[in-house]
Amino acid sequence: MVQAEAVDLSAVQENVVAAIEAERDDLIALSRFIHAHPEIAMQETASSAACAAFLERRGFAVERNVAGLPTAFRASVAGSGERPTIAYLAEYDALPGLGHGCGHNLIAIAGIGAGIGLRAALNSVPGTVTVFGTPAEEAIGGKAIMSDAGIFDGIDAAMGAHPGTVEAVCPTVEGSGQALACQAVRIEFVGRPAHAAADPYNGINGLNALIETFNGINALRQHICSDARIHGIITHGGEAPNVVPSFAAGDFLIRAQTMAYMNELVEKVRRVAEGAAAMTGSEVRYLLPERATFDMITNHTLARRIKTHLDALGLAMPEAVPEEGSGSTDWGNVSYVVPSVETGFPILDRVCTWHSPEVVEAADSAMGYENTITVAKALALAGLDLLTDAALLRRVKGEFAETRAARGG
Repeated sequence: MVQAEAVDLSAVQENVVAAIEAERDDLIALSRFIHAHPEIAMQETASSAACAAFLERRGFAVERNVAGLPTAFRASVAGSGERPTIAYLAEYDALPGLGHGCGHNLIAIAGIGAGIGLRAALNSVPGTVTVFGTPAEEAIGGKAIMSDAGIFDGIDAAMGAHPGTVEAVCPTVEGSGQALACQAVRIEFVGRPAHAAADPYNGINGLNALIETFNGINALRQHICSDARIHGIITHGGEAPNVVPSFAAGDFLIRAQTMAYMNELVEKVRRVAEGAAAMTGSEVRYLLPERATFDMITNHTLARRIKTHLDALGLAMPEAVPEEGSGSTDWGNVSYVVPSVETGFPILDRVCTWHSPEVVEAADSAMGYENTITVAKALALAGLDLLTDAALLRRVKGEFAETRAARGG
């Protein structure tokens, strides 16, 4: 690894920032294209193609259909030596019926911009920069599928950014940057139809079993940890009120602060569903339709370096504080494989409800674009630090190994 004294590091830093600044208008145009053509999970055909082509035109070697996902890609450029390998993750899926109410069009150009910036350093320092196009964060969990396929193996550090409100922070302290492990569950009950008035005694009511499952989960809530969440909906409850429902189904999400406790709750809910089936005489099918998303292991050593660059670039944010995770993300699966940071950054000067039309508007705003470009520069500069500072990279990897072991990874 090249140490800082072996190169004119300040000149390389200037080149990194200048490379992103030179692409400002094109990056914003790419983001606006994604914003204007919202595509939901696993259907991000136009958005993924636009991102991959953008990087390809700038000298990245692009591999499409990564991990068997048609809208995933890997784009890489190597310098004089292949290691270290620094990765940036781009997202581009939208929310059904809403569009980019989570700002993934900005997440896309934050990762792509950072990759382009760090590429400018490879004429001076060894290493590889890779930008991953990661589909389906809002549903299904593209990163979880990619992680299972070994796509992130061999990466030395991975970074990205997520837009937020004026309260957004860079997760620099222990207990910040957390996300809940999450498992999707589908519960189906099969009974027997009958006329609901003439001979209901000949029927077996699948809907009653599903309702008793909800009741059982509600009873369970008193006895679960405060960081856990269980929530669900009825997706099928019968065909007509005068027919005993022979089939009922519900979709649930089970979340917890750790994978171990989440798995424990998954089994408790299974027993609730089995009890409801026994009560009603129905048959239960307990399905796990998607890969679980893991809790997030944020690398605070790397986050502090990102924050240093954000401060120097003039993007002031509140200081991070320890807080429980409230949402879930497939970034968690990546964070069990490679040291990871997803920094927050503001695209609004106020607090608002996320996943809302207000966020859709902010994701295509002057403030949103200005701060995203700044974040891309900070991520690229942090990547340069990892390429040139062996001691920093060792500390990042040491924290990663220690934290993952503590969580049973």
